[in-house]
This record gives sequence, structure tokens and C-alpha cells, in this order.
Amino acid sequence: MVAQCLTSAEAIRQSDTLKPRLVLVSIQLQDGETAGYRLLAHIRDHMPGSCGIALLQESKRDFALEAFRQGARGVISRGDPFRLLAKCLRKVDGGEIWASSDQIGYAFEALKREAQVVRKPAVGLDRLTPRERDVVLHVSEGMKNAEIGEKLGVSEHTIRNYVMKIYDKLGVSNRVQLSRQCAELLDK
Repeated sequence: MVAQCLTSAEAIRQSDTLKPRLVLVSIQLQDGETAGYRLLAHIRDHMPGSCGIALLQESKRDFALEAFRQGARGVISRGDPFRLLAKCLRKVDGGEIWASSDQIGYAFEALKREAQVVRKPAVGLDRLTPRERDVVLHVSEGMKNAEIGEKLGVSEHTIRNYVMKIYDKLGVSNRVQLSRQCAELLDK
């Protein structure tokens, strides 16, 4: 742990300065019951090398969905055992998403209800650097960040940064969408 903050403004300042890989964000801070969402959005928009994990007072549907909408890569409740928090931190640090089966169910229900998914317009693979294209190729083959890093001679953290930049450039938010979009672009 490198810092502990009580307000979203203080947490944003500390995060910008320290640039941690993981940020455990209590949604309820001193400056508001939902102020933590502001920090999650800041991490999503301004800190591509960092991952936010939402710490919820209660694991309610709307709280969990909003945490994911604001960019959380993991969602955990204060009522969960400490061992689950530790596992959540490890999994998110390893590039995975963390959520309970109920929270995953909430996300699928929300997707079914949405009439239309808003996506950035697709751009061609020519917008990617040669290294990013290498990463895309390996992601499409189903390789994990650590495996890609080993193959390309860089750290897993560097690969995670490449993947986040690729997501942004191509307007996707996960590996399945990335693989699907790249397959579509290669078929054209």
C-alpha cells in the first residue's frame, strides 16, 4: 500500500503522482456516498496503466453496474472475506476481471436490456504500431499477458499497457471484442 485517502480529490492527486498499478476504491468517501465513482472514472480516463477495484458497502445490482460503467476492473463488497479481497487484487493485477457470479449476472441482464451498444467507430489495424499489431495477433491466439510478454521479451505490465492502448484505438473493451473486430478487419 502506497497511500490512503479519504476524499476523491485527494485520491486523484495521489494516484496521478504515484501512478499505482492497482487502486482499491471505496465508493463511499468523505466527500460523498458515491464519490469513489469519480475516482474510478479518472483512473479509466487518465491512467491506462492502472486498474481500479471498487469496494462496495453492499453488493447491490446498481452499485456493481455503476462501478463497471465507471471503469472498475474488479468489484468486491466490504462483507466479503479478506481472502477474497486478496484474490481479487491478484486476479485484477494479472489482467483479469473480478466479480461475483451475482454481479456477472447483473452485467449480463444489463446488456440484454440495452437496445443498442454504443461503440467508437472501428478503425483499421493500420492505426496500430507494429508492436501493437504483434500484441493483437497473440491476444487473438488466446495468449495471456504474461505469455505474450515472455514471447516479445517485455514485462507483463508492458503488455497490459499495450492492450489498453489497443482497446482505446480500436474502440473495444475486452479481448473477445478485440479478437472479433480484428477478424472482421482481416476479412475485409
